[in-house]
Parts: sequence; structure tokens; C-alpha cells
Amino acid sequence: MPSDGLFRHAYTVCGCLLFALGLIGAFLPLMPTTVFWIGAVMCFARGCPQLEARVLAHPRYGPPIRDFRAHGVICRAGKQAALLSMMVSMAVTLACVESVIGRTGAALVLSTVALWIVTRPEAPAAAASAG
Repeated sequence: MPSDGLFRHAYTVCGCLLFALGLIGAFLPLMPTTVFWIGAVMCFARGCPQLEARVLAHPRYGPPIRDFRAHGVICRAGKQAALLSMMVSMAVTLACVESVIGRTGAALVLSTVALWIVTRPEAPAAAASAG
């Protein structure tokens, strides 16, 4: 199919954008890193497997990304960091946004994401049942 190359390039570009956002998050406390890199890896898997392999091989971020991909787990420290960042983001939103719609929208989005994070397992099912 002639457009296969176009789709591969589009996935690679999207993966690079997500990776850049995650890189910003590595240095900016209110931005997540791993979630953007999970998205980047998903894009790289379709667009550039070499970049996918490089992200998965990263010594700090590779293991949580691999764990999420393989088992849908988020470690306790990752959950705590994400929830703390979301609480700070909500506090900043309450302090800076005067619109009730803006505040309500932020609260709904952050609450939904927080609930999803909290309900993720912290260890693969086999490891959790063994220990």
C-alpha cells in the first residue's frame, strides 16, 4: 500500500512529539514523563522500531514502560508521583483559573485520571498472587 510509508512517518513524528513532552516532564515537576513515553513507544512500535527499542532500554524509564505494556501495572511510587502532581496542578488551577467551567473541567479530568491510576495494579498478577 503506497501510504504505508506515510503512516510510518506520521507515527514516528507523533512518537517524537510525545517523547519531547515526556522529556520536558523529566525536568518540569508538573509534567509527567512516563505517560508520554508510553504513548511515544506505542507510536514508535508502528513507525520506528529502533526508537521503540531505545526508549524501552532506558535504565530509569524503560522498566515502568515495559511493565505497563506487559501487565498494565503502575508501581506505587509512580502512582504517588502522578497523584501528587495532579493535586498540585489542581491547586494551581484553582488559584489561577476564575472560570467555574474551567475549574470544573479540570477537576473532572483530574479526578477521572486519578481514579484510573488508583485502580491499576501495582504488580503483575502472577507476582502479586505469589507474594
